[in-house]
Amino acid sequence: MIHESGMPPLPLSLVPVLWFVQHYLWDLAHQPVINGRIHRAWKNGYVEVNKQIARKVVDVARGLPGRPLVMVHDYQLYLVPKLVREQLHGAIIQHFVHIPWPTPQYWKVLPREMRDAILFGLLGCDIVGFQTSLDVRNFLMTCEENAGLAVDERERAVLVDGRIVYARAYPISIDVAGTTRLSYSHGVMVEERKLRDWRPQHLIVRIDRTDPSKNIVRGFLAYEKLLAHHPELKGRVQFWAFLQPSRQDVALYRNYVRKVRQAVQRINAQYGAHGWQPIRLELGESVRKAMAAMRNFDVLIVNSVYDGLNLVAKEGALVNRSDGVIVVSENVGAHEELQPHVLSINPFDIEATANAMHQAIVMGVEEKRRRNEGAREVVRTNDIARWITRQVQDIRDLAAEPGLRAG
Repeated sequence: MIHESGMPPLPLSLVPVLWFVQHYLWDLAHQPVINGRIHRAWKNGYVEVNKQIARKVVDVARGLPGRPLVMVHDYQLYLVPKLVREQLHGAIIQHFVHIPWPTPQYWKVLPREMRDAILFGLLGCDIVGFQTSLDVRNFLMTCEENAGLAVDERERAVLVDGRIVYARAYPISIDVAGTTRLSYSHGVMVEERKLRDWRPQHLIVRIDRTDPSKNIVRGFLAYEKLLAHHPELKGRVQFWAFLQPSRQDVALYRNYVRKVRQAVQRINAQYGAHGWQPIRLELGESVRKAMAAMRNFDVLIVNSVYDGLNLVAKEGALVNRSDGVIVVSENVGAHEELQPHVLSINPFDIEATANAMHQAIVMGVEEKRRRNEGAREVVRTNDIARWITRQVQDIRDLAAEPGLRAG
């Protein structure tokens, strides 16, 4: 069956498996269990969907003049490039992977049939795009170690079936003009006025989906450490967690929301007093409210276990007007660009995360402004237009001559 959108449904039993592999989320002593259900989801779901999409692409391309250009996106469609290449030998094919690419060893969580199909599916491309230089290196190592292919690390290229496949980093970004306009919109100003009615002296903010990769519970545990180590902050600080429920039809995600709620209830019960609530938890979706939070944070927490990029870090850097400091996991894609201007943390270390929260709170105004302005300039320079332009330019260069520059 094909949905009205033209996209066939993907069985949820497979999509989270891939998501968890690529975000290093599996507890490998216990999970995953690759059973018949997952094998069926692969064969009858994932593979079939990719075949249907590829057939549609080929049908459309054959009706167009000139050399076909095919641009594919994300982990749901890893098999499409090879399937299209088999029918359109002269096409230029690019695939952009939005989420992290793990190490060769971690891909071995999947059966060889699946991981080889994914890798060689992508190697049907001319260019495979990733969020970070680390993703590029991991991809090249996966080609070399898991598939025995010849890799040129300087050129960031793989030789397969007599063809050269290039791997490139194109960190995604935001629409700077559109995001700035939204941040000054009437709706955001209304939410900002509401925020002022309860805003504490020190406002810690996180804005996330309730995905286990976002590391929400450890963020709360770090905040608990902050309160324990610095009792002078009680009543003066509040952690506003604005969370959007995600994939609640999947048991793993429902259980994670339960753990989030339990952590909040326990910390509020233990530390709350005299009408002060240490954590303000909101589950819902409001772009205006999220934007008001980003304009006003003193500390923004982005502590994902692993994340392809995380645009919240970039949006916060652009729109904050409170000299706020961003605390970023070193495993978040945006960290590669923002590192000089943020406080870097190991997302598993709650003591270090608590210390970073405190450092952000007590930091001098001049250093806060310097960091804020530096991060904002990175986002303004590397905006969504540059993300698109760099990819298009590489495609043009490849079409004009056989090969890409290493730079």
